Amino acid sequence: MKKISIILIFLLGIISFSACEKDDICVDGDTPLLIVRFYDSQDITQTKEVPGLQVNGLIIGSDTLEILTNASLDSIALPLRAAETSTSFLISQTLSEDDPTNFDVLTFSYGVNEVFISRACGFVANYDALEGSASSEGDAPWINEIQIVTPLVENSTAAHVKIFH
Repeated sequence: MKKISIILIFLLGIISFSACEKDDICVDGDTPLLIVRFYDSQDITQTKEVPGLQVNGLIIGSDTLEILTNASLDSIALPLRAAETSTSFLISQTLSEDDPTNFDVLTFSYGVNEVFISRACGFVANYDALEGSASSEGDAPWINEIQIVTPLVENSTAAHVKIFH
């Protein structure tokens, strides 16, 4: 009788632990950011920092969302809206205190593909058919050209867009 109770306790322990599920921790699921690299318009192979770079996301109406302020960078990572098919950014550069700030509006259009990763991560948005355009808010636009390098945005490891200035 004692052997049977030990075997039953052992089997009950195995059954109770086999019903446990591993922890749902998400390590794979991040919606990728749009990687933009800035290049010299005179030498298109050289990256070029943008002095006094400021980036604001344009929200419907006249509201803006500050993303980056007063930096000198040759690349930036921008979030795209997964619930929309286009995202616009007000991007500016300030060369010095004497020079006026140049504002340009970048608009990116895309398709959104939601991909199921796991129960813990849920869905992530990948973007395809990426297109970009720039319009000037002042007299002298500082962005000369936008070139889409990769129209499919599914990771944040390589540049998707080149901007020549």
